[in-house]
Amino acid sequence: MVLGRKSKDRKAKSDDSEAPDPSAKYSMAQTKDGGDLSRPAGLPNNGNPSSSSSTVIPPPAAKSGPAAASSKGTPVAPLRNRRRKVTELKCSEVRWFFQEPKQTVWTPFNGRDSIMLEIKYRKEKRIDLDEAIQTIYDETLGHYKMDHPEGSEDNSEEKPMVVVLNGQYKVNKENSRIDPIYWKEDSKEIRRGTWFSMDYQPLEMPLSDSIEKNHLQCFRNQMIPEGTTVFSKSETSNKPILAELHVDGYDVRWNSVIDISLHQKGNAILRYLWAKTTPLRRGYEREADWNDASAEISHLILVVHGIGQKGYENLIATNANQVRDGVVNAMEKCYPDEKSRPMFLPVEWRSSLVLDGGLTDNITIPKMSSMRASLNSTAMDVMYYQSPLFRTEIVRGVVAQLNRTYKLFKANNPQFNGHVHIFGHSLGSVICYDVLTQYSPLMLYDKYVTKSIDEYLEKNDSENTKEARKAMEAMKLAREQLREHMDGGIHRLLVTNDEQLNFKVKYLFAVGSPLGVFLTMRGGESADLLSKATNVERIFNIFHPYDPVAYRLEPFFTAEYKHIRPIKLFSQADLRARASYADLPLDVYKHYLKKLKNQKKAKNGKDDKAADAKSGGDDEIDEEDECDSDEDARSGCSSPRSMTPPPPPCDVAAANKEPKAVVKKGWFSFGSSNNNPKKTQSSASLQSQVQATSTEHIEVGKEAEAELPLAERILGSGVRVPHRIDFQLQPALTEKSYWSVLKSHFAYWTNADMALFLANVLYCKPAKPEEAKPTWA
Repeated sequence: MVLGRKSKDRKAKSDDSEAPDPSAKYSMAQTKDGGDLSRPAGLPNNGNPSSSSSTVIPPPAAKSGPAAASSKGTPVAPLRNRRRKVTELKCSEVRWFFQEPKQTVWTPFNGRDSIMLEIKYRKEKRIDLDEAIQTIYDETLGHYKMDHPEGSEDNSEEKPMVVVLNGQYKVNKENSRIDPIYWKEDSKEIRRGTWFSMDYQPLEMPLSDSIEKNHLQCFRNQMIPEGTTVFSKSETSNKPILAELHVDGYDVRWNSVIDISLHQKGNAILRYLWAKTTPLRRGYEREADWNDASAEISHLILVVHGIGQKGYENLIATNANQVRDGVVNAMEKCYPDEKSRPMFLPVEWRSSLVLDGGLTDNITIPKMSSMRASLNSTAMDVMYYQSPLFRTEIVRGVVAQLNRTYKLFKANNPQFNGHVHIFGHSLGSVICYDVLTQYSPLMLYDKYVTKSIDEYLEKNDSENTKEARKAMEAMKLAREQLREHMDGGIHRLLVTNDEQLNFKVKYLFAVGSPLGVFLTMRGGESADLLSKATNVERIFNIFHPYDPVAYRLEPFFTAEYKHIRPIKLFSQADLRARASYADLPLDVYKHYLKKLKNQKKAKNGKDDKAADAKSGGDDEIDEEDECDSDEDARSGCSSPRSMTPPPPPCDVAAANKEPKAVVKKGWFSFGSSNNNPKKTQSSASLQSQVQATSTEHIEVGKEAEAELPLAERILGSGVRVPHRIDFQLQPALTEKSYWSVLKSHFAYWTNADMALFLANVLYCKPAKPEEAKPTWA
């Protein structure tokens, strides 16, 4: 036989030289005594383990080598390049994983997080680091103080935490779990991966440690061949077993240095029927790279929730991550050269409040309990905030959580020197605005007291005794002296340090905000909206047109701003969304244009009342102004009849194309028509406007373009906003129902248009340095 002849030749060669043949089928394991582990003695030819109780098969007593292996019919191995020896795994070869709750898949950490976890693990286990990682530790991680000499006390407060996943999670002492830093109840199990299945899912740590210990004991300093196996397909049924390990219901078998498999213990017949052999891999498929790290943080955005968080404390954490994911996705598409990223951190303040101590629940009528409980957890928050008794507790609770989150962030990111912004949703935006402006409702009561004293002293009432009048005069004098000599006056007494932030805020993003209504109930004016005491550079009032909670802010400056449309955010698919919104001209509602035209015609001899009737009610047409037509939603731009022309070219010339004008429909009239007017009107009022249906929209567009200065004439001498404040999202094609009204208030978290707008505000830079404005990032 050919095989027999080859065996004889190899045996003759082995007699001439004691050196092992490099063409041996597998890398022979070597014991500490220098013996070779080829085919173990005492095993039958079928390769099944003997009945020995030892976990590792001992080396054979007689001298064995390639000749011995060939005498039992083992095929000859081809020559292979051997580049490395079996030694302890480097830190970069170990990979740490985390697992989401209620999932079975393990997700690898990025390179730097994995190395940080491995350094912490080895320092605590007193395992030496490899040379490359030791250099990194000495140069950049010395302040972590992971080295603990014998007898020294571990003061964990002085050491920085090992944080992972964008700095949002910390590692527990047992290195078995990561816990969220900025919110609660979102822990994830972690696992150290040294041995893996074929899909590189890590084995359990105790099992991996046992396999690694046995592997080093039997194969240390053995050369590692290239590839994933040393056997061909035809040789898989006749593999030798070099070593075997029995642990925790599993059998681990070594057929070569790199051919290791995991078998489940059990009846031989059952194993044959359905038990599967799992090939194992030592070390992760890619070495961890220290430069594979989370992006540098350039902006910190604190996300503050509004109503409805009672009983859902972790909902704001999910929402904050949704906004962050949207902004990051937008930056990857529109700002690919920007390497830094913003950090969105949730601020949950509702669960820490006591308020009425559950009295509201006790007095709630039991009938329709689920609906009443829902109202108590949502609408009651607004009533609590309006109450002078509970408002202070709410404000101090929000400020405490904001300061706590910022302090934790700075402790884990000491190198951060970017700007801090606040993203306030619903009632949260009102609370944050009051904190930034240091507003206190007691100031209104102070004004009322001052006015009452003046009125009392002005009266010549004989019934008032001289003693009472002297007391009033003394009280007035004391209040005036307090204002003069105390820094901040009465306001200093009403706003304590517990209600002030420990950091500066650049932008306030008020999303779905009822701030306009709150300011109205306080008798606020434009001077109150952006007062000198405001600790914020700019306010962005972002709202959905169907959101019943949101209100505008610009009409506080001048009432005529109600005729000026808020800036409509372009769709993320529109190239104009990547440019700055700062230079867009004012846009007048088209229904107001029609009203002015009809009033002008009425002055020429027509009846004013008839003209008003023909122009339609402001409210009805205003509603259509807020909603885009189907064509508008596809094109991602403002109304084709609006006053806003296309913006100047930014990066692509296609952004200058004019949108196709269409006739807009109402909420429940889907589709569009270019041949009929959208509403039946008197032919007398439309005779001068509609000459032919084919040219109607072109003529209206030309008239609007000719009246561009009208916006300034409408505002007249009123107070101008220092910068645009109101920004409106565009509704989707399907958002034309009353259900859209109910869900629109909570639709901001995943809105891609708003995410791109946030990225635009934070990272968009003017084309020329001279175009830069201090109010725009």
